Amino acid sequence: MKQIISLLFVLITLVGCDTSLMVQSTGVLRDASRKFELHNGDRRIIYIPMRHLGTRVYYDQIQAAVDSLQKSGYVVFYESIAYQVDSAAQRDLYDRKFRKLTGNRLGLQQCIETPGDTSRVLRAPLYRKLGQRIISQPDYSFFLVDYGTAVNADIPKNKLLDDFEYRYGAIQLDGCDYDTPLSAPYTCKPIKTALKNKFDKEFVMQQREENLASLVADAPQQKILILFGTSHFKGFLRNLQARDPHWVKIK
Repeated sequence: MKQIISLLFVLITLVGCDTSLMVQSTGVLRDASRKFELHNGDRRIIYIPMRHLGTRVYYDQIQAAVDSLQKSGYVVFYESIAYQVDSAAQRDLYDRKFRKLTGNRLGLQQCIETPGDTSRVLRAPLYRKLGQRIISQPDYSFFLVDYGTAVNADIPKNKLLDDFEYRYGAIQLDGCDYDTPLSAPYTCKPIKTALKNKFDKEFVMQQREENLASLVADAPQQKILILFGTSHFKGFLRNLQARDPHWVKIK
């Protein structure tokens, strides 16, 4: 009987927030000890693979690492696709195009109170049972990044969308796209899956990895600390070594 009750509890939790059951397999509960180190003669790179969800301890560890490495001369190159637009109306239009492309795939964000709010935990009860405090990635100011020297090594979201439209044509919005508030569940007709996959692969992944590698390769800094998504490291390294095969991964 207890087994049946437990199974029902798991199923109810799965329906309420299906990602809660996979938290341990996603690496969310790991610590921040993993780093990649590269060198090319006198130049050094440390790449800290960032996760957009983690424990408070995980982000505290990254904060300590960033603070220490900056004091030893490393300059931060960070990930941020923040918009560079002139008006709220432009941002609204880009947001609707982005939603059309991605289908508003919130994923884990569905379980978060407010992105960037480090005082809130996930609602799912299984997380609390694990005894871990799961939060979304804080702003870079939390990590004590020195904005006076740091470099945004990413591509604005509006440029990614512009480049996509230049290559594959305009993202056509319909009445449903305009009438549905950005904060509401998205039930409009999505864009073709093939185009969605092209955006993910060619722009969200490849273009940003090529851009990061280009900026790092041409940068004057001798010691660079990269704060970028975990899934981008392999593509970044491949592009960096294509530009200069003398870059060697030592850790």
